[in-house]
This record gives sequence, C-alpha cells and structure tokens, in this order.
Amino acid sequence: MSTPDDSNTWERPPADGGEQLGQHTPGRPTLSRPSLSRTSLGRVGAQATAGAGRRIQVAVAVFAAIGVGVAYGYGVAPAASKPQTAVAAKSTPVRTATLVCPDVIGSNDATVNAITPAGAAGGITPAAGDKATLTALGGKSPLATLKQPGALSVNTGLGGNIANIQQESIPITGQAGGGYAPGFTVTETLAGGTTAGTHGLASTPCTAPDTDFWFLGADPGEKSNALINLFDSDQLAAQVNLTAYTPTGQAGLGATELGQGRLVPPGGQHDPIDLNGFSSTGDPIALHVVATAGRVSAALLDSDGMGGRDFLLAQKPAAHLMLPGIPAPSAKPASRMKLQLLLFSPTTDTDASLHWIGTSKIVPTVTAPHLTAGKVEQLDISSVPGPGEAGALQIDTAGNVPILAAIKVTAEGGTDTAYLSPVPALAGEAVVADDKPGSSVELTNNGTQSAQAKVTIESATGAPTPQTVTIPAQSTKLVALQAPQGATSFAVSVAPLAGAASLYAARVMSGGGMLTIQPMATALETVQIPAVLGDLSGSVPQP
Repeated sequence: MSTPDDSNTWERPPADGGEQLGQHTPGRPTLSRPSLSRTSLGRVGAQATAGAGRRIQVAVAVFAAIGVGVAYGYGVAPAASKPQTAVAAKSTPVRTATLVCPDVIGSNDATVNAITPAGAAGGITPAAGDKATLTALGGKSPLATLKQPGALSVNTGLGGNIANIQQESIPITGQAGGGYAPGFTVTETLAGGTTAGTHGLASTPCTAPDTDFWFLGADPGEKSNALINLFDSDQLAAQVNLTAYTPTGQAGLGATELGQGRLVPPGGQHDPIDLNGFSSTGDPIALHVVATAGRVSAALLDSDGMGGRDFLLAQKPAAHLMLPGIPAPSAKPASRMKLQLLLFSPTTDTDASLHWIGTSKIVPTVTAPHLTAGKVEQLDISSVPGPGEAGALQIDTAGNVPILAAIKVTAEGGTDTAYLSPVPALAGEAVVADDKPGSSVELTNNGTQSAQAKVTIESATGAPTPQTVTIPAQSTKLVALQAPQGATSFAVSVAPLAGAASLYAARVMSGGGMLTIQPMATALETVQIPAVLGDLSGSVPQP
C-alpha cells in the first residue's frame, strides 16, 4: 500500500495545550482575527461567487468523464474495438504421469509391469530425455525403465529383500514424462501363495494420487483380514479422515486409532491400516477415505485366509452403474461359483433395479433390497447366470440417487475370491499391463446396436497383435487371449471403435483354482485445455 505524500497531509490543532488561533508562537507567523466590515464582506462574497463558478465547471468535467467510463464498461465500446471471439477447447497429450502401486511384501510374490501403449494419443514419438521408470517409493535408483512405447516392462519376483527395497513392505511408484506419459499404465499382481496370508491371486491397477476414495466389500473378521495402505508420494504431509459403515450403520471408532485426522508422512512413506478396528464380525463394510490436506494413493487388499484374496478398486457414487467381468459358471461344478452383490447408499434412502446383460434375465425371486442411507446391503445373485454364460450387471437407482455397488466372486471350489467394481463406458483405450496364459477379456455392449472393439496384445518383444471383435447389442462376449510365443506375461488393451459409445470391459485371469478380475477403465492419454476469450480490452464485466 502506498504512503501519502507529506505535502498533502494535514493535522488537526490539539484540543488543549497547543497553539490556538490569535496566539503567537516564536518562529511562526501571527494569525490575527479577520475584520468583518461591510466592505470586506463584499469582497469575500465576490470571491466566493467566482470560486463557485470554477467548481461547477470542474464538477461538470468530472461527471462527463465518469459518464464516458460507465458507458464504456457497459457496452458503449470504442468504434475500433473488435468483437470477442472464443477459442475452442483444445485436446493435448498428457506430459507427465505418476502412478503408485500397493506394497510389495517380503515373500517375492509380486509382479509389477508397466507399458505405454503403441499409438497412444496419436502415436507420439518420445523425445530425447523422455522416460518412464518404476522405483521403490522414496528410492533413488529405478527398478526398471521402459525401452519404448508398445514394449512391456516385466518385473517379477519382487519382494521386500530386493536390492532397491530395504524395508519388508514398501510401495512402488511409476513415473512417465513426455512421449511416455499418454496411456502410461502400471499393473501389480500378487501370485497365489500357500499360507493363509498369501493364498489367492490378486491384481490391481496402480493409481494416481487423489483426495476422495470409496471402497465397498471388505469383510474383516476373526478368520479374515482387510488392510488398506495409504501412500503419500508428494513432498508435503497429508491428513486423512476414515469413516466406515456396516449393515447396521456407521461404525463406532471406540478406542481404535482409526478415524479422523490421521497423518500420512510425505516423500516415500506409507501407512498400512488394519480395518479390523472398524469391524470384526466378518460383515462387509463401506469405507470412505478423504484427504483433508494433501493427496494420497490408496489400495485395499482383502483376504479370507485360505479362502483367497483380492484387491478392491476405489469408486465414486453414481446413479447408473455397470459391473462387467462376471465369470461364466461351469456346467456341473463340484462347488458352484458364488456371487454376492453389495449395495450402499451414502446419504439418501432409495431403491435399485437390476438388469443382467448376457442371455439370462434377473429371476423374479432376485430383487434388490431397499437401500437405507448409511447401511450396507447384500444379496446373493449366484443363480442369475446360466452355465457357460459370462455377463455384466447394470444397476439403476430411483430418483437418480448416487450409490456404491460391488460383487464379491467366490471361485468354484471356494479356493479364491475376486471383486468387481463399477467402471464407466470406455471413452478410449483401456489397458491391463499384466496378464497370464489363460486370461480372457469380457466385452459388454449396453447399446441398442452392435459395436466393435479393437483388442490388442503387447509383450516385451515383438509387434503388437490386434484383432477386431463385434459385440451384439445388449450382450456380453468373452474373448480368450492368446499369449505371445514364449511370453509368461503380456499386456492387453481394449479400444472402442467408431460408434461404440456404450462398451464396457474387464480382464479375467484364472487358473489352478485361482481367480482375479480387473474392470478396465479408460487410460489417461489427453487432457482438455479450456476455451478462452480472445478480446480482453474491457476490465468491467459486459452485461
């Protein structure tokens, strides 16, 4: 703020003890009382009349200037001004990408693969200095560096005792810049182990930091375990609130350390939280994680002991949900596959309708329960799919109330579990960076006309192998994936072709009684730069 010039300041005479009118102080001029004779009064009147005239002229000039300014600000622009023109929004390739994977545990059972798809964002060629790496969170040296777009980086047997990881359990971060950033995808898979804590196949996409996460379906209990890991890959500490809900309502915190104001250290630290503190009954819970300061990455691994394990994907409440990737049951299994539908409305009571997209229909005896706000509901839908029929479940709510939904899949024989979460329709290419021989992709078309998709397999060596698949309207099609010769791990991408506006996809990986399912979301390849106005000549808003 500027300081007024001294020549323009004045001071009020002191109330007492100071110089008064008519008194004389040495060094100052004497102020005498004016004479009030008739002659002097006449001169004063004449001067006042002349001064008033000058003030009127000045006032007229000032008001004229104000009128010109107001007229300009409210539409009376100079004749030479050009009309405002809007510059259209522009799509541009992303230039950086950061993805964080869940913790790599000490049993050397983790595979972390990374790829930038060939042709992403129009086929950008990386410039000198562009790169994509995988690094232990907080580590100095990369574990792996991508060679080129379209070439998969395969990293198997990771655990707590490899050279760059000095802790028993630590996350891995993937970072890509320049031509490697569009479509950059990292996937982590935990191989099935033989102990209660490691039994079951589990796979998850590595995700970008965010501030709001919802997870539905974890069921901590005496014979099970649910662990959420919070990672802070930024340089500033984050603070989070955790709130859990059960079939009876919001879970009480009691004496646990869970809940409000939990700090997550920055720069390579992570915070594993055992959710048994919220519930130990084995009932499913809905978990809300909100970062009130900073950002975090979050991953939730749910384990049923020898019954299997899998990661739960975060989701956002929505009124219209699609859950693709429900596996096809066998004709005569020794122990049939179990499908448990979980529903949760965070704020408002509502009802939901179910629609099966395959060849079967929801049988009359299987109807969604009324949803009470803040309470988790569950429903057995195991009888819905017919033998050999893969499918997807569409859920719509009354009054467009946003809800959460998930399906817990128990594999035939009860040896493993998998979780399905809703995903939006594909708006571009979606990628899963780790697939094994015997994997498949389920494609669901929710439109009224047939749709086509390009399914591409990419490996560490060799050229990508694409195929075009046609999916009839209102149906789900299973596509078996052929592993490249000699490859034990490969990537698969699904891209909707022209006119396929209602296409959903999920990758199903199974074998030896193990099962994991990953719904596929569109990879981030481009961002939109908002439109701007070309004429900024006026600082007053136009009407």
